[in-house]
This record gives sequence, structure tokens and C-alpha cells, in this order.
Amino acid sequence: MMKKSYFGFSAFYTFSYMALGVLMPLIGQYLDFIGFSGTRIGTVTAAGTCVAIFASTIWGSFYDASGNKYRLISFLCAAAAVTGIVLLRIHIYAVFLFLYGTLYFFQAPVMAFSDALTLEEKLPFSGIRKWGAAGFALGVFFAGRLADLAGLPVIFYLYSGSFLISALLLFLMSGGSSGTKKYSAKKKAANYMVLLKDKRLIQLILCIFFVGGTNVANNTYFSFLYIEGGGTIGGLGIVMLLMVGSEAPFMQWSAGLARRFTMEKTILGAIGISVLRFFIYSFSPSWHILAFMFFTQGAVNGIILVEFVRYVTKLAPDGHKGMAVAAYYAIGSNGSAIVCQLVGGAALDHLGAGGVYLFFSLFNLTGLILYLIFGLQKTRKRS
Repeated sequence: MMKKSYFGFSAFYTFSYMALGVLMPLIGQYLDFIGFSGTRIGTVTAAGTCVAIFASTIWGSFYDASGNKYRLISFLCAAAAVTGIVLLRIHIYAVFLFLYGTLYFFQAPVMAFSDALTLEEKLPFSGIRKWGAAGFALGVFFAGRLADLAGLPVIFYLYSGSFLISALLLFLMSGGSSGTKKYSAKKKAANYMVLLKDKRLIQLILCIFFVGGTNVANNTYFSFLYIEGGGTIGGLGIVMLLMVGSEAPFMQWSAGLARRFTMEKTILGAIGISVLRFFIYSFSPSWHILAFMFFTQGAVNGIILVEFVRYVTKLAPDGHKGMAVAAYYAIGSNGSAIVCQLVGGAALDHLGAGGVYLFFSLFNLTGLILYLIFGLQKTRKRS
């Protein structure tokens, strides 16, 4: 059963993250293609991130109370796929804005819940999560190639197809495992007040807020830094493929690093690398140096994307792990990303790309200092 689950989950992560890799890097280009202004493009993409916060909160309660968590996630994947196909036919701004928010309402919780379910099934999370990074990198590569050949609308077919395969994989795995345990009627109603009682969990999510968003916003602002450094659009695609691809091996190695140095100290090291990485970026180095540093994205994202989830679930109360992971994504990833995108945009206008990354470095440094002040680098057993 372990082997079957491992390969099934690995395939699911590959295709679900492939859908994200297809859509996220090219949605701005598609919106420009159908005639949206820069302001409207920014509003649409920001709206998706905003909806993601509330979606994770709303669906988190359903996840913890679900009698079959596999089928719940399968439904979310299928609903996102259908919405993606509908979006392909929409060119009216207000309607597109609403439907893009709807797409994120279904899409956003998938990542949080699949992480929580993988850990609940006691599967090797780092070994499985690396396939998400690989799928995202493949999505970026194939979407770029096919968009050149068949036009930008093809990204919605690829997106929906990837999520439909993901939905099918989870549906086929939906019977006879711990993910289908019935929710006990004696359990208290799931609510976020339960999470607020754990001081250490709240401290961790606060620290994550100062780390997670910069790595999301980097996907937007790295292109400005790379071109300022003398790079080209063609070269940018290759470097970003290397950067995203480097996350997979680090995700594989993160479990070994956590065993050797402890999970808590491994996270501390990754945050430190992020601070240093963005500080070097703040000097607006040449594209050669940026290309040479591609592996630092893996050393940061490849570790924190795995170990932050493990740390959150370690601290979360029993029966509320899915909600805790949803809170991590809502605050530490989506909420933080909104702040970083907005401040980063203002910094880009007034200080250039180097100023954006100086802000990112200082933002991460705040998270690093709080992590040390709270003593989160110390290993403690759950009470």
C-alpha cells in the first residue's frame, strides 16, 4: 500500500503543479494578448491571490470535517479545470475578474490540502513534494513552447487537462486509506480559535509571513532584475527553468538535512540563505551572476516549502492539521505575497529592481530575527 500511495501521490503532485507552472508565468502575457491594460492585469492577478486567502479559510473547515478527503481535493481540482476552460471564452474584464477569482477559490486550497493529506498518510513528504517542483518546471517549459507554436490560449487547455488528470488520480486513490476516516461527531467544530491557543504555532506563522511572500513575488520581479543586468527574454526562460528545477533535488535532500541538523535548524539555514541571496540581488548584478546563482532558489524554496509545512503540522492540534496548513498558506504565502507585490511594485518605480530586492532581503531578515527571538530553531516535543 505504501508503494502504491507513494507513486500515486507523486503523480498527483506532478500534474497539479504542472497546471500552476502552465498558468502562473504566462497569465499576464495572455491578458495583454486579449487587450487588458497593465492596471487590469495587476488587478486580476492580485484578485486571485486575495481570493486564495479566503478560499483556504473556508475550505479548511470542510477538509477537517470531510469523510473522504481524497474526493474533496479531487472535486476542487475538477472544478478548477472546468473554470479554466470557461475562462478561455471570456474577454470582458469584469466577467474575467470574477471567474479568475472563482478559479482561485477552487485551486488555492488544493496545494495546502494535498500537503496535509500526504503528511496524514505518513508518506515521505520531501520525496513526494519534489515532484511538484518538477511538474511546475515542466509546465513552464511546455507551456512556453506550445504557446509559441499554437498561441497563448493553449495555456488554458494545458491547465485544465493537468488538473483533470490530477482529479482522476485522487479519485482512484480515494478508497481504503486513512484519508477517508469518518469525522467523529464528538470532535469540536473546526475553527481557528483552536489554532490561536498554540502560541508557538502562531509565532511560526508570523515568521513565515516575512519569508514566504518574497519567494512568490520573486517570480514577478526577477525578470526586471535579469534584464537590467543585461539578460534577454530568451535567456530568462532558461534561467527560470533552472531556478525552479533546482527546487526538486533540494526537496529530496531536505529530509536528510533535517535528520542531521534538525528540521528547525534546517529552516533557519534556508531563511539565512534567502536573506543573503536577495541582498546580493539588491546590488543589481550582471545576468551572468544571476544565472550562476540559480541553485540558491532550490536551497531556499526546496527546503522551506517542505519543512515549513512539516513544522506547522508538527505544532498543529490533532484534528486541525488541514486547517493549520490552510492558515499557513493563507497568511504565510498568499497574504505575504500581496504585501511583497504591492511594496515591490512601488520600490520598482522609485528605486529600480535592486531596490525591490533590498526590501525583500530586509523583509526576510525580519523573519530571521523573529525566528531566533521566539526560539523556533530549538527542537521541542509537542505537549
